Amino acid sequence: MRIATLNEMLEEIVRLGEATGMDDHAHELRGEMEGRLATIRAAVAGVGSPRVIALQRLDPPRVGGFWIPEMISIAGGEDVAGDPGLSPPAVGWGELESLSADVVVVMPDVSAENAQAQAMEHWENVAALGATRLYAVDGTLFAEPGPRLVDGVELLAHVLHPDRVDSPGNVGAVALRAPVHRPLPEL
Repeated sequence: MRIATLNEMLEEIVRLGEATGMDDHAHELRGEMEGRLATIRAAVAGVGSPRVIALQRLDPPRVGGFWIPEMISIAGGEDVAGDPGLSPPAVGWGELESLSADVVVVMPDVSAENAQAQAMEHWENVAALGATRLYAVDGTLFAEPGPRLVDGVELLAHVLHPDRVDSPGNVGAVALRAPVHRPLPEL
């Protein structure tokens, strides 16, 4: 079965629990995850939704698809590049520039520090997207369906609405800034 949405992931947890005789645990886990998602929805209800581009790959650029647009929506943002439940479309940097994003989240399937390094390698393209807030995050929270997706929603909610949602603490996000070029010392 191909999982393409958060709800399908939650259903799969129950299905796997039932198949392995762990029904009660699976239903409890699903309930806990649904509760965490409801907490995020409540925290960001009624606030503005920043326009977001989620980049899962930078060379060539690939935006988040499948469950990522849904995660952004629950976190209080509007994904302007991806389509919920669908494979991410092929895009170019110029097309992404035209989307007028407020926030860019760089999320390749690596740690936040490695995502930051990749963003710096493509800084001119990332900065040209015109967003006022740029972040690199732990992309492992978004790469595969499973309970970690809920951690990813909590992280996105903090990145998008830091005044409303505390940092989840166990996962990383790094604010991106233009690299500083230091002059070479004179010889």
